[in-house]
Amino acid sequence: MSEILHTILEISMLVLAVGIILAFVRALQGPRFTDRIVAINMIGTMTTAIICILSAYLGETSLVDVALVYTLLSFLAVVIICHVVTLHHKGRELHLKEKQEKEAENS
Repeated sequence: MSEILHTILEISMLVLAVGIILAFVRALQGPRFTDRIVAINMIGTMTTAIICILSAYLGETSLVDVALVYTLLSFLAVVIICHVVTLHHKGRELHLKEKQEKEAENS
């Protein structure tokens, strides 16, 4: 590969690494669960892109398989997190509804 292409790949990996850091900050700050989930999904996507760029940079085709597995695991993790948050939210609503019914009976 030419030196120019190596430089472009290095710069693109650096830009994606900065993007991962910014997404990580967003995941920590929030303020909502949806912001955190989207940030986690972005981190997974950018990590996959870095692995694919690294595969081209090093000339290792096996890293593409690693990127595919990482993408599937990242997607599964985001789906599970969304499911847990949804169940937590539904349980919270049910608890508040039961509490309001008890207060209505006591009044």
